[in-house]
Amino acid sequence: MQVTVTGGGGRLGCALVRALLQRGDQVRVLEPGNNCPPSLQGLAVELVHGSVLDAGAVARAVEGSEMVYHLAAKVELDRDLDGSVQAVNVEGTRTVAEACLARGLRMVHTSSHHALVLEPLSQPLDESKPLALDHKCFYHRSKAQGEKLVTDMVRERGLNAVIVNPGTLTGPYDFEPSMLGRGLIDLYHGKMPALLSISSDCADARDVAAAMIAAAERGRTGERYLLTGDPVPMQEMAAIWGELTGAKIPRVQLPLWFGWLAIPFTIGVARLTRQKPLFTPNMLRASISNDSVDYSKAARELGYNPRPIRESLKDAYEFYRQQGWLEAQKEAA
Repeated sequence: MQVTVTGGGGRLGCALVRALLQRGDQVRVLEPGNNCPPSLQGLAVELVHGSVLDAGAVARAVEGSEMVYHLAAKVELDRDLDGSVQAVNVEGTRTVAEACLARGLRMVHTSSHHALVLEPLSQPLDESKPLALDHKCFYHRSKAQGEKLVTDMVRERGLNAVIVNPGTLTGPYDFEPSMLGRGLIDLYHGKMPALLSISSDCADARDVAAAMIAAAERGRTGERYLLTGDPVPMQEMAAIWGELTGAKIPRVQLPLWFGWLAIPFTIGVARLTRQKPLFTPNMLRASISNDSVDYSKAARELGYNPRPIRESLKDAYEFYRQQGWLEAQKEAA
């Protein structure tokens, strides 16, 4: 099958591309820039260079395909200073959806668990939650708006689309690395003196990719499927990471409110060192998780079966070692 993946070089995209190639699909990837991203190097993919904001590039990317997986997004948990988060996550989604609608193509739209209203946190997170259209975080709000755009087009114009909402991604193929990946690497190198008392509903990128392929094949048009794992406290995740890597894990665990008090300090240090802050207000907002997550709909309809967090962290460790990010940084520390 000929398929198109937007954002195929990203954290989840490169895992999806590998899964599609493994099952024998011909994969075309729409990627910005003129070079092949490191996450796709050596893979037998056809690259179309261009942005999801460019209708011509999108048309070239989807022409002749039988399925379109839309993952392209800008992940920014600070401020949308230039409007690019809103543009890519909402208007880019519109461009891809319009191209699919014009050609009668099936589309899998990648939303996020952050697109949903989590509160009250004591209740399970599931597909019935409303969209977080008024969220304080630009990224969360843009993902909610992008999902609404797709569901409106399904209902009003007959777009053949299904929606998936992944959780925080773990496992290998974290080429950027992601925010969680940077945290694990910093933890390995002893750069975290304490842990915040937070949880995250993690899911292995490989399991999410497999569920996305299942959603393309048998997901119900217009439906949302939550692709997360069970929430894992940071202390538990760090303990497993320490067992797997030999890293010394800090014993001090601070409440979330301490993180809010420390925001001015972390931002001030970042400005002085010209580095990204350890955390920002929106990073803290993104770290809030429900006490439980109900992904039974995806399990029932798509066969979604997320693997244990230990297996994901073990494979992530091996991946980071292969990239040379652990030994090299530890020697320099």
